[in-house]
Amino acid sequence: MEVNDRVLSDSTDLYIKHLSERKIPGFPGVCFQCEFSVDRYSDDMVNHFLGTDLPDSMNRAVAKRRAEFVAGRYVARRALMTLGATDLSVGIGENRAPVWPESFTGSISHAQDMAICAVADSDRVKSVGIDVENMLSEKVAADIVGSILTEEDYQFVGSSSHPDPRMLTLIFSAKESLFKSLYSDVGYYFGFDAANMVSIDEREGSFQVELAQELTPALRQGLRFEGGFEYLQMGVLTSIIRLR
Repeated sequence: MEVNDRVLSDSTDLYIKHLSERKIPGFPGVCFQCEFSVDRYSDDMVNHFLGTDLPDSMNRAVAKRRAEFVAGRYVARRALMTLGATDLSVGIGENRAPVWPESFTGSISHAQDMAICAVADSDRVKSVGIDVENMLSEKVAADIVGSILTEEDYQFVGSSSHPDPRMLTLIFSAKESLFKSLYSDVGYYFGFDAANMVSIDEREGSFQVELAQELTPALRQGLRFEGGFEYLQMGVLTSIIRLR
């Protein structure tokens, strides 16, 4: 091994570590997660982890965004590999949505130093949305609560001036998972006001969310979706799975 190769190997071990598989209840696919260090990232590592160079659109991104992108695509490749995929590339579509290889569907998320990806065969899963969020501080929660919640959502967080940060983080993440799970059908950005939280069961780690407006003729107002969540040391992880 050349000296430069050894240095790269040592650096890659420090950039991405603790790769592991996570079980998501009711999900007939695979989910991988890893920890990564933005400070240890270098563009020289991209080919090592992804087997290709950074997409042109990512070359203009700041280092933090590039580090997140590579970590997310790395766990996506590991998930696809586990499912027996021969094409391990995950492209970038409109609005930066991941473009999955034929016969697969998935979702990627990252927050702080964690990247996670869930992938399944598309003949079993129509779509999946997964989201991980850092826990909001009390100040941030109070600042953004009005842009996240509908009138129906306030029953879960208390007052608008002092919302429960943990519950607001959960609702924020749940709506992000809903967006990701529906985007392939909708094809455009829709806001947090497009859905209301119906129920949250902290004991079971489950929630139900309802569309507050029609997004497509098939995704009509009042349609409900079941989701799951888990509190993590740094925040919360949510998922919504749409089975065939």
